[in-house]
Order: sequence, then C-alpha cells, then structure tokens
Amino acid sequence: MSKSSSFKIILLLALVQGVAGMLRAFNWVQFGVDLFSQGLLLLPLVGTVAVMRGLFISAVALLYLLSVVGALLAKRWAWSTSLTAAVLNLMIVLGGLVRGAPVVQAVAWSVIPVILLLYLFSGSRRDALDTA
Repeated sequence: MSKSSSFKIILLLALVQGVAGMLRAFNWVQFGVDLFSQGLLLLPLVGTVAVMRGLFISAVALLYLLSVVGALLAKRWAWSTSLTAAVLNLMIVLGGLVRGAPVVQAVAWSVIPVILLLYLFSGSRRDALDTA
C-alpha cells in the first residue's frame, strides 16, 4: 500500500508540529517550575499558570503525534484527531495574539495547522486518511 507524496508531507508536517509543540511545552513547564521557588505568593501563582499552559500545549502536541500514528495505521479517528489538534493549536495562537504575542511568532505557529486543515478538507485526503 503506497501513500501519496502529499500524504507523506502532511505526516512530516504534523510530526514536526508535534515535536515543536512538545519542546515549547517543556519550556513553559520549566519556566513555571523556576517561578515556584521565587517569592511568597504572586510568583508561585504565575508559575502554576505557566505549568498549566505547558501541560495544555503538550496535550495538543500529543494529539498531533497521535494523528500521525493513526494516519499511518489508516484509522478513521485520525481525521478527527488531526482536526482537533489543528483547531486547538490555532486557538492557542489566537489567544497569544490577543495577549500581545509577536505577529511573526503567531504566523510561524499557525502555518502548519492551516496547511493541515486545508489538506483535511480537500478531496485528496480521502485516499490517505480513510481506511482501505
């Protein structure tokens, strides 16, 4: 069973987004843990928020990795997992923009989810993500 080259590129992009998300989540958790040891009340509270943000980002990254595995195994749930990961990722990016994140950084984090969404709703994904 050979897969198309567009399917392989999409899998690679989802894998890259998942790994990059895990690295980003690790940075948030590390930042939050560093804040735990400082101050009496306010900084540990901010640290808790940072750790929770990191855990949420890692959950989205795990959804990307799960969708890659599901697509490789030709499981039907891979489509919905990919869709959920991409939408949640775009919501995180939008939330960051609202809070004042740099636009360049937001664009960088939203390119792969937008490409993935375009692929998911195109006709070419049927041969790749549906079961044989």
